Amino acid sequence: MKNDNDDFHKEIIFLKSEINRSLKKILVKSEPKYLYDPIKYSINNSGKRLRPILVFLSGKLFNANVSDLMKAAVAVELLHIFTLIHDDIMDDDDIRHGKPSLHKKWDISTAILSGDAIFTLAQLAINSLDKNTYNRLNEISLSVCEGQALDKEFENDTSISMDKYLDMIAKKTGSLLGLCSELGAIVSEQEIDIRTTLYSFGVNLGLAFQIQDDYLEIFGEPELMGKSLGSDIHSGKQTAMTILARNMNEKEWIRLNSKKTDLQGYKNFFLENRIDHEIKKLVEYYINKTSKSIEFVKSSENNFLDDFSNYILNRRY
Repeated sequence: MKNDNDDFHKEIIFLKSEINRSLKKILVKSEPKYLYDPIKYSINNSGKRLRPILVFLSGKLFNANVSDLMKAAVAVELLHIFTLIHDDIMDDDDIRHGKPSLHKKWDISTAILSGDAIFTLAQLAINSLDKNTYNRLNEISLSVCEGQALDKEFENDTSISMDKYLDMIAKKTGSLLGLCSELGAIVSEQEIDIRTTLYSFGVNLGLAFQIQDDYLEIFGEPELMGKSLGSDIHSGKQTAMTILARNMNEKEWIRLNSKKTDLQGYKNFFLENRIDHEIKKLVEYYINKTSKSIEFVKSSENNFLDDFSNYILNRRY
């Protein structure tokens, strides 16, 4: 049964509110301030909460226990926050969600310690669920770290192919979204084939999300993105945009990178070579794959997964 779009948006607003309330409940300690002030700053920062929302949307397909879903949802959001803190340190990013990143507001030592503590809070949040759920969280945590390592290894390496890039973002971004959609099936004790299907849904959604993120990092609005644009190019990161640029017009791409090209210069290049259109086609390809992977739940009254995919497709930040 197709859900009304208004119902979907109401559901998103409601779930985000409930998730934020639960996140605040875990912040019961305030001392030492050196640790807990930056933790509160990170958790209360204005994230979209897409990953815990996906946990709930998946779980609703099977009428999973709401309390168990919330524990899983809080755990994945804390894991996500932990990865963002460390990612900002590794990339030396100044801004996160429109505010100074943790290591800029405090310092690197404080950020590392706070990130480690947030990862521990994620473990504690999910620890009361069964061992299978706990182990799956840790398996995916390692996959995310592997993806982050590949992302760093790929910097300034112009031999990286699109296939290698897709493998990297499947780990860095796709695996966590895969876990989020799979957790609803795990919590409700579904069969392995359903779990695998939902994990595949999330991975494909993650691929679409990251490729679109590459696009928004160039063509997005800084005010909405909550950060300055173009940093990936200037740091030599391999993205869908840069790989397509190199493949479609390598000579001109090399020339652009050999001089101090500003963001507008890169925008002009991408538009002239229609790379923006190729990116949009790639995003739509993976969004379509998500839809095909969940045919078995299309008739469910509780199915908001297609709506969620389209929500990701049409996001502006």
